[in-house]
Amino acid sequence: MLCYLMEREQIVLSEEILYERTKEALRCARLLELDTTKQFIKTCLSACIADKRIHINNIGEVLSHSIAYPSKLLAGAYETSELHQSITPVLEELSL
Repeated sequence: MLCYLMEREQIVLSEEILYERTKEALRCARLLELDTTKQFIKTCLSACIADKRIHINNIGEVLSHSIAYPSKLLAGAYETSELHQSITPVLEELSL
């Protein structure tokens, strides 16, 4: 299972949800005729799958926009990650 810490509460992305989101992202990539062997496309797919704020029904739309504007998608996925959640408090503390 993948775990994300968000606002001090653990939210789990179960294997079943991960599988379903991945299937949907790959289905959308095929419809968009994206080359899923390219690292950039894999990164965008991963970000769409990881960001739980993106409803599964919107993955295709977000994926298509992410090709043109990847920074917003990647920043959103990173903001929900465990790494970001652990770095932010330290960054804020040391910025004072």
